[in-house]
Amino acid sequence: MSSGASELRQATPQRIMRVGVIGFVVLVVLAVASVLMVLFGVPMDVIYWGIFHNFLDLDVYRHGGSFVVQGLPLYDGPVLQGMMFTYTPFAGILFTVWAVLTFQQAIVVWTVLNVLALFAVVVLCWKYLGYRLGVKTYAVSALATVIFLFMEPVRTTLWLGQINIFLLLLIVWDLGRDEKSRLRGIGAGIAAGVKLTPAFFWAYLFITKQWRALVTAVITFAATVALGFIVMYNDALTYWTGTLFDSDRVGRTDSPSNQSVSGLIAQLTHTPTPSKVLVLGCSVVAVCLGLGAAWMAHRRGQKLLGLTMTGLTATTVSPFSWGHHWVWFVPLVILASHYAMASKKIWAWVVPIVFLLPVLNWSHTWPIPAADMQGTDRFIGMGMFMLPSPDYLRIAMVAVYLWVFVVAAAMTLIVFGWKKWTVPNLEAADTPA
Repeated sequence: MSSGASELRQATPQRIMRVGVIGFVVLVVLAVASVLMVLFGVPMDVIYWGIFHNFLDLDVYRHGGSFVVQGLPLYDGPVLQGMMFTYTPFAGILFTVWAVLTFQQAIVVWTVLNVLALFAVVVLCWKYLGYRLGVKTYAVSALATVIFLFMEPVRTTLWLGQINIFLLLLIVWDLGRDEKSRLRGIGAGIAAGVKLTPAFFWAYLFITKQWRALVTAVITFAATVALGFIVMYNDALTYWTGTLFDSDRVGRTDSPSNQSVSGLIAQLTHTPTPSKVLVLGCSVVAVCLGLGAAWMAHRRGQKLLGLTMTGLTATTVSPFSWGHHWVWFVPLVILASHYAMASKKIWAWVVPIVFLLPVLNWSHTWPIPAADMQGTDRFIGMGMFMLPSPDYLRIAMVAVYLWVFVVAAAMTLIVFGWKKWTVPNLEAADTPA
């Protein structure tokens, strides 16, 4: 398949979302189950762990924005309850809009915007896969959005009031567009200006020779840095010359919450300072695997898959990746569902199920109460389900997100690297479920 043909199909969607009565019944049942689990898996009134009893990160954003408004030093110490502000000066400027709201007002607005952003991501995924945006597509997208609420990265993003879904939307909207789109790359530049991890997409743009988007992204990012210096010079200087390199501000590398290569190695070696050589070596392997899969997907005209593999790779090799950083599992599950529909084989639906189940939330009770957990009940992902446990179980369970990444990358390389394999044409292949 030529990339030009793929771009043409994306510009003029031809695929129809053919979901029959049985398919809608299944989606509705899953959506209802998701809502019940999000609301009652851990009762809503449970302090700290209830879905509406946290929003700590959102409050940090608010206080960071307030520091900017008041001209207080943003990086000299905690901004709220011992919590450091870990984002860029540009992010601090953006967060000033939340300083005018009360905490409760911010919770309502932020939660609604997050859910709408997630819905937009789902719709854009179907659009860039070539589906017509009709009533059925929007209905399926709405139900999928509700189902994804029970995905650990999404539920934790909402619970903490995190920003990851907005960054996901920026990247998908921007780099999912036709390569001839004007100012393509500006969204990727803004995302990197808020949080540095999205700058990893520059590597994807480089290896796929998307030069104009790469230049636009870099220039946009530079503009966000310049704005930070203009508005808050001292804070910007502090951040870019020191704070940026202080990983301890985020958390201990060996924290079980760190779902990254460095986190796994730190836990296996039982040290918060794992061997830099070992981490670097494993990270290089992960980058080669992930970007290799992204390059292969792009080469075969699968742009959204290329972006998704890049997002998963960035999270894998980041020095510290909380569970909520893995929101790229959302487009991964959509892609797996898309290919399952294309195959017209029942067994193909095993793939999206395999990708989805490990990243759902699961109720867990810690055997020993911990002061920093404010109680024993916790709703967490499978990554922390086996703690404490022997190292061999940690590799299997604690690294579950990494294993999903490895499987997705390997499948991409095998399927799209096989020259005899033809990308299915859903224009004729869609059948009612």
